[in-house]
Amino acid sequence: MRLAILCSGQAGQHCRMLDEFLAAPDCAELRALASAELGQEVGAWWRGLDVADLFANTNAQFAIALYQIATWARIAPIVPRPVVVAGYSLGEVLAWHVAGALDAAQTLRLVRTRAALMDQVAGHLAPEAGAGCMVLWRGRSTPAMRAARERAVAAHGLSVAIHRPGGDLVLGGPATAVDAFVADPAVRHADLKRLQVSVPSHTPWLDEAVAPFRDALAASPLADPAMPVLAGIDGSLLRRRDDALTHLPAQLSRPLRWDWCQETLTSLGVDVALELGPGNDLAKLLESGDGSTTARAVDEFGSLAAVGDWLEARR
Repeated sequence: MRLAILCSGQAGQHCRMLDEFLAAPDCAELRALASAELGQEVGAWWRGLDVADLFANTNAQFAIALYQIATWARIAPIVPRPVVVAGYSLGEVLAWHVAGALDAAQTLRLVRTRAALMDQVAGHLAPEAGAGCMVLWRGRSTPAMRAARERAVAAHGLSVAIHRPGGDLVLGGPATAVDAFVADPAVRHADLKRLQVSVPSHTPWLDEAVAPFRDALAASPLADPAMPVLAGIDGSLLRRRDDALTHLPAQLSRPLRWDWCQETLTSLGVDVALELGPGNDLAKLLESGDGSTTARAVDEFGSLAAVGDWLEARR
């Protein structure tokens, strides 16, 4: 088995995703770390969030980081050593944790710093949490529709944020610009999905967050990873601390090439992939590729033992 671990990004979070983490005895130490980072008891923080709050950038990134750190801590003893770790958007930071370059406390601190910098730079673009600074364009399209898309993207000031397999694109920009884009008659026949992401990640709108986040990474005890990490912006394999100092800040304002990341996974001979979640978007994308990889998300199993049984059956 050649196993890849996939670390999810935003949009799959839900109001019950931390319930098990908050109750599990084996997560007590991580709960204490999270509470210290938040400056309040993590359970009280989580219970105080309404649905809109859950999609606000700072809350969303911290909650998803907690979920993935806890999930990895619980399944790491029962999974074979991965040959690579790949992260989508926020998940790329979590990938460096899974690869052993950051401990849990360091990861939570960097996630909070990253989110705060993004909010500081882009706060005026979406004054309401969940206003929707990103939209997913799904599926392949005709040359005429692609030309219409390019004209509408330019007219409304959007940028391509993520290239996904199968011709899907995530577009980002100020919420008002996304409003205008989805209402544009020129693209009314497109398959569009507004994403509940309150900052236009991976677009030039976040240029001013890049240098401060690089400084934060440089000041952290980030180490070389124990296994390769995929770079979101070009699908290359990263093996050194210095790689993270270059690539993690850059992906804040440069488009992600998840299509290229999947090509790299295939070239590495990855035949099994496990997504930490929440959700199973990356697993579905990977399994719908060339058929060489079986992919599942931890969310799809009823227990940690079931995850272990599934992996054992793949050996």
